[in-house]
This record gives sequence, C-alpha cells and structure tokens, in this order.
Amino acid sequence: MIPAGRTALGTADIAARLGRKALPRAVAEELPAPISRSGAQTRIWDEKQVTAHLQGKAVPPLPTGESPKDLLDREEARHELGNVIKPEAWRAYINHGHAPQPDKIVCGVPHWYRRTIRDWDANRPGAGAGGGRPKGSKDTKPRDRAADPRLAKADARKQRVQALLAESPDITLEAIAEAEGISTRQVRRIIEALGA
Repeated sequence: MIPAGRTALGTADIAARLGRKALPRAVAEELPAPISRSGAQTRIWDEKQVTAHLQGKAVPPLPTGESPKDLLDREEARHELGNVIKPEAWRAYINHGHAPQPDKIVCGVPHWYRRTIRDWDANRPGAGAGGGRPKGSKDTKPRDRAADPRLAKADARKQRVQALLAESPDITLEAIAEAEGISTRQVRRIIEALGA
C-alpha cells in the first residue's frame, strides 16, 4: 500500500538516484522496508524514507491508519472488498472491465484509491442481481423444446441418426459421424440417448 500523500519509488528510480543502471541486491537489502505488500512481484519504496536513508539520516515512520486516498495494488484492493472474492475472480473482473479502472500506475503496477474500491464495492449488485431465474419464480416446468432453436436442432439430428440406423442397422459410427458432420463421440451419445 502506498500511503496517501506519499511518493513511491521503484528499483529503477533508486538506481538512477545512485547513478547506476540497476539497483544491486546488496544495496536494495540495506534500504528501508518496501511499502509494497509482502510477496509483491514489484518492490516499491517510500521516497521520504529512501531519501533519508541515502543521506544517512533517521528514517521517518510511515503514516499509520487508513485513508481514502491510500493506493492499493490488485491484491490489497481485493482484500478491501466487503465479501472477499477469489484471486482468479478478481483478476477476471479487472481483465473484463467489470472492476473500476486503476487510478494510477505506479512503477508499472496498477493501483486503486481505497475510496475507489469501497465506492465500487458499495454500489455493485449483490446476489440475485444477475441472470438466472428471478427470485421467487414459480417457473418449474421444463423448457419448451420447440421454442429453443438449439434443442430443436439437436432433436432433428437425433431423428436423422435414428433414420440412418433404421435404414442400415450395420452402419458404422464413422459413417454416421461423416454424414452428420459431427464426431464419433457425439454419435455414440446420440445412440445412447435413443436407447439403440
């Protein structure tokens, strides 16, 4: 988490301050603890802390408490949700545009303000808001097969396979599959469904 009002630095930023192309591991390990969460792929440090460290001064503490303007990475934003969802589901929300767009990209990592995530979470639809049967629906009858074009197509295919079997009982699965333009596995399923 990047605390509100703080500036973040990545490895390239710190290396540039030291006049190097890359940040040596030994130097990185001497720096104050990163402000990026433990286990994050990209390490991010607080500018004030790094500056003080490089100048040989006492490292100032980070602000405590939460602020609506704290910047959260993907995993931190997921944990900010009222009902925490699985990482894969959260990744899908983000990738398919169902989650809010990141407020900032910091060191190549998307970040959201805490307020953005809380506002989005408070306004997202709850259970029962999506597809499926409406809550309390009395519709318990099977679907009308004639009204569903996919079911009508499947029924027509069953009838054709049944006619092929009636015309020549020793016809092969491969011959039926070629005639219908389907796999032998599908033919086997249709024959099982017909009870033949």
